[in-house]
Amino acid sequence: MRQEIVALHRSIFRRNRERINQAVFGYTTAFRRYEQEYARGVKRYLRQASFDELDSAFKTAAFTYVGDYHTLAQAQRGFLRLVRRLPATRPVTLALELVPARHQAALDDFMAGRLAERAFLEIIERHAEWVRPSWENLRELFELARLRGYRVVGIDATGRGPAGATLAARDRLAARLLAREHRAHPDSLVLVLIGELHIAPSHLPATVAAALASARVPAPRSLIVYQNCEEVYWQLEQRGLEHDVELVHMRRDEYCLINTPPIVCQQSFLNWIEVDEGALHLEAPEENFKEYARLVANFFDLPLGDALDEVEVATVVDLSFLSRLRRRGDFADADMREIKKQILRSESYYIPRARMVYLGNLSLNHAAEEASHFVRHACAPIHEPRQLVDAFYARCIEEALGFLGSKLINHKRKCAHAAHFEQVAKSRGAKPQERELARLVLMHARMEDGEKVRGLSRIYATDADLFNAVTHVLGYRLGDRLYYALVGDLIGKQELREIFLDTLEDEGEALATYLYLIGRLRGLKVPTRF
Repeated sequence: MRQEIVALHRSIFRRNRERINQAVFGYTTAFRRYEQEYARGVKRYLRQASFDELDSAFKTAAFTYVGDYHTLAQAQRGFLRLVRRLPATRPVTLALELVPARHQAALDDFMAGRLAERAFLEIIERHAEWVRPSWENLRELFELARLRGYRVVGIDATGRGPAGATLAARDRLAARLLAREHRAHPDSLVLVLIGELHIAPSHLPATVAAALASARVPAPRSLIVYQNCEEVYWQLEQRGLEHDVELVHMRRDEYCLINTPPIVCQQSFLNWIEVDEGALHLEAPEENFKEYARLVANFFDLPLGDALDEVEVATVVDLSFLSRLRRRGDFADADMREIKKQILRSESYYIPRARMVYLGNLSLNHAAEEASHFVRHACAPIHEPRQLVDAFYARCIEEALGFLGSKLINHKRKCAHAAHFEQVAKSRGAKPQERELARLVLMHARMEDGEKVRGLSRIYATDADLFNAVTHVLGYRLGDRLYYALVGDLIGKQELREIFLDTLEDEGEALATYLYLIGRLRGLKVPTRF
């Protein structure tokens, strides 16, 4: 089973690499040499490492260089998680490639509250085209920096004419700024977030050491934290460790975070290319969707026939499909209101009646999940169960199969578990509907664990929004466990294939299937994530 999944990931990786090579051209010899120097240092790891070990290293380091994959949200979230782990008592400077050095005054004003977020973004976006996709992931970083009183400096050379022409020149500017920061604040940890290629020891770290040496300042201890090195990931996956390992030790003072598979990194870059300057290639989302549908169908040996020839893929870029649905005549006003509500929530969904998939987001997760829903409906046309309880559990199973399919493509995809909902249920800051959702999910989880739960029937009789939210959460949790049962050989592909093919039309069948699966998976350990 594991080798089949490894082969699946490798196949997607090769396809994505071809697409990237076709989309990006004109690399200079200097760039390729720079890239090769980085690649030579990240081919293998020494051992697994713990975050406690990394925390200890932070205590004595003056610089920590963290690699950023600009188009990947998880790369910026990984950096934010590292910042959160820092002791609040140590002075810290955050040095960000996100902000051109020439706009330090604007950054200072923004941090001090003298400049509004929109105005700040307008200033820095003129010279950093990847700011916008990264910003939502970094806003919390700036808020945390304000809360803890961290200094924040921009270190990018963008907009400085010839200085921004090469990666090495950008290293030299950043090194001067970082060396100056260390001389001014020798007790601070300077935590750098910059493009992954820059943090190879012979690149920015060596340039900083040289800048300090020229000022006759001894080079202090530096750490390097790569993120998601391809060869390291493949080695972990080949050894069956990709679910359990999130940090490895590469060599002395060098670590690598593993929080995202290579194919997800690739897809984030391809999505960015597709929407760059507003020029979305409309065929790309459809191509991705159909590719993932074929992969899921082939994996479970499911018969698609010519169903892919008949499906329409719509995206948020072109909402003209709403008019076509209205003209069909079989979508009532209530149906159209629900579809528009999902669009406003940036949700993706498959509409079996229209043989249409809507992708509210171009991410791999959305495309793979909806492709799995499509495969399910293509193989076993679904009719709404007559009983409310059956409708509830049929919906849970639909969500589970969708999440399972997406998890086959991106095994690092997360879903919320009991601890999250326990926190929300007690939170005074949560909205009433969020707290009610958390209470209902926890109530159902207790029932799954064998407790007698009073008032369980109210889970099935909630309003439509809450009904959909609860089944969504329960389905994701089930799909998550089905994936780990599959890779752990606790459940076979044939059994899951039969669920894909089961219409669940008989009275009581959906409930019985759900409870059977829960019983099969009781005691299964799901890996905890950083």
